[in-house]
Amino acid sequence: MKLFRRGRVLQATFGCNPNSSSLGVDVTFLLFGAVFASAMAVLLGSLLRRDRR
Repeated sequence: MKLFRRGRVLQATFGCNPNSSSLGVDVTFLLFGAVFASAMAVLLGSLLRRDRR
């Protein structure tokens, strides 16, 4: 029977790793995308409802 040694924590650091993907980038992309989609919906709605002369 083989016994395994448990791993141990060598170092703990606080902060963010710039080389890893982060949730902040995704949230920012979704926020700007939602603003852009809302603006396009308002623009398209105003173009469709304008008075045709």
